[in-house]
Amino acid sequence: MSHRVTLIPGDWIGPETSAVAQSVIDASGVKIDWDVQTIQDGEVSDALIESCRSTGVVLKGKVLSERKPGELPPTVRIRKELDLWATMRPVKALPGSNARFPETDLIVIRETSEDIYSGMEHMVTEGVYEAVKVTTRSACERIARFAYETARAHGRKKVTIVHKSNIMKHSDGMFLRVGQAMGAEYPDIETDEVIVDALCMRLVKDPTWFDVLLTGNLFGDIVSDLCAGLAGGLTASPSMSFGDGIALFENPHGKAPGLTGTGRANPLPMVQAATLMLHHLGEATAASRIEAAINAVSMSDLRTVDQGGKDGCAEVQSALLDAIK
Repeated sequence: MSHRVTLIPGDWIGPETSAVAQSVIDASGVKIDWDVQTIQDGEVSDALIESCRSTGVVLKGKVLSERKPGELPPTVRIRKELDLWATMRPVKALPGSNARFPETDLIVIRETSEDIYSGMEHMVTEGVYEAVKVTTRSACERIARFAYETARAHGRKKVTIVHKSNIMKHSDGMFLRVGQAMGAEYPDIETDEVIVDALCMRLVKDPTWFDVLLTGNLFGDIVSDLCAGLAGGLTASPSMSFGDGIALFENPHGKAPGLTGTGRANPLPMVQAATLMLHHLGEATAASRIEAAINAVSMSDLRTVDQGGKDGCAEVQSALLDAIK
């Protein structure tokens, strides 16, 4: 069986690491019909969006995101165009990594359709800007149910609702109340809540206190990278986003302009995103083989630049392909 997938290699080291991910998938025996799409000068084309809608599955590297006034970054525009309202980042340290907390194993669930990322900004008067945070009950209910269903599907025991309702009493207050009400429908899962700044303090002390974190858009963006850093950085947290009938899998890191074209990039994060994609496609056996290969490479003597070594795409690719055979 062949699967149709939209591939957005991205910029910087994206094309190099995407090529490694493609070769590893091919070696696993899974057949993919790739529709390769690019983003030129930060413009998200109609053809790219149509490809994503047609295939329903997207594998994406990090793309150039220039800071243009009045424009959302391409990745956010893609999410909005495809109505990707939930982002899930499983954070787990690879064996043998230099993780500060090697036993970290949690999931960050992030609502991605609204909040301060709504793009509603305007100038009130000279030197004064207003940005609007949008919070709706329907989006709160949708992401809360997604979090509890994810927890149940992955055998997790606790969902922690992340908020700032002591300050944003109405918007975050509703996010908290809706999450707690949803939790009551899942008696097999413990419901907890924490103010976001207290969460950050507790995470850097011991992230193993947490299991599933349910967050809004802005807090989830920050907290997911914090968790990844505690679990080893680049290789600790691939990302997947979901809408109705569409799923996007990506390596949220990969700018590394100094490594572009040198062959010294670390392809493991892109391969990990591809592995999540294979699980979604129902190719669990191939995904498990690749996961075992990733673990074997992580425990080997190979060390990429971000780990203080000199190995890059070619060395990691060769080791992965040998481990898969």
